[in-house]
Amino acid sequence: SALGHTFVDDAAYLRSVIEEVGRSFAMDRKRIFLTGLSNGAAMADRVAFESADLVAGIASQAGDSIPDLGSRRPSEPVSVLHIHGTADGTISYTGGYLTNPNWPRYLSAVENIQTWADYNGASNPVSDPTPTLDLTTDVAGLDTVVTRYTTFPPSGAVELWTINGAGHVPTRSSQFSPRVIDWLLAHPKP
Repeated sequence: SALGHTFVDDAAYLRSVIEEVGRSFAMDRKRIFLTGLSNGAAMADRVAFESADLVAGIASQAGDSIPDLGSRRPSEPVSVLHIHGTADGTISYTGGYLTNPNWPRYLSAVENIQTWADYNGASNPVSDPTPTLDLTTDVAGLDTVVTRYTTFPPSGAVELWTINGAGHVPTRSSQFSPRVIDWLLAHPKP
């Protein structure tokens, strides 16, 4: 502890919560998914990295990535959907620094998915030429360009949904949640 603060391993705690739920309720262990927004997205990313044997996939929105962990890698592939607005003023789409420039730079949305593609052994990214999804009511019409890695191992899909003109917490359209849930459910553990 430093200055009276206790350091807690949040990723281990969340793993223990998932395991406890599994002991108490029927749970499909091939379909354990996490979602999060901003700090919650970073937490989902971290739990997926630390508990790749447990987590089938994550959908993270407007979050920064796990810190540089050197040669450490997840124990197995985890499907990752990253959703990010290009006008995010809090966690920049292009990467940057949080409030303290002495802290490490966080990755851009593209670098984030490239990192997960590397971890998973995914390759051949393809981006739709124009927006194909309507994920926010803040931008009229189709607003989201999908970039997907077309070659990936089982449980190792990687996609980036770029919401053009959206900020940190855009107003979600009625398509947002069903699309995210459908994506996750389509990517169980093998």
